[in-house]
Amino acid sequence: MKRTLALMIACTALISILSGCQPKKRKQDYENAAVTQQKSESYEDAVKECFNASYSMGGGEVFYAYMYPDAAIDAMKQSGQYEELVSTFNAGQENRFRMNNSKLEYDGIVDSHEINDDQKAAAKKYLVQLSEQFAPELTEDKLDIKEGYEVTFSHLRDGEQDGKDTVLVIRLNDEGWKVITG
Repeated sequence: MKRTLALMIACTALISILSGCQPKKRKQDYENAAVTQQKSESYEDAVKECFNASYSMGGGEVFYAYMYPDAAIDAMKQSGQYEELVSTFNAGQENRFRMNNSKLEYDGIVDSHEINDDQKAAAKKYLVQLSEQFAPELTEDKLDIKEGYEVTFSHLRDGEQDGKDTVLVIRLNDEGWKVITG
């Protein structure tokens, strides 16, 4: 229960960061079909796909694929927690969509640059701490960041500029891209 609560709080924080904590408007119109698999080849595509997974019905699996290292996801699945966590994320999104009817859209990358060694070390530390409850055997030395970028992107609400967010996007081990918010 503590794990689920901690994860729900983390997801709520991420959603707040990405949405900009603005007052609620009309009901959200989400035309995106459920996104169920990470498909991005580039960091630009990863940012967009992660944003869309966060703001679409049924995007929990892709959201988790961008949030956690594969070792943590595998451990969640082996423990039987994965489906419940994804289901909780998706249910939270459905409730959020019912309460807010603004249409949120990814608008594009405003700025990006390669991350430095300190940012790489911080990303590894973050991923190990995030994964600790599921995969305590995961250590920073098991994480190899192939490339990484600090990316600022903009988003729209009902077709109007809504704000900008900055994330770290890293290509981890042979797993694909991970998106670190905040």
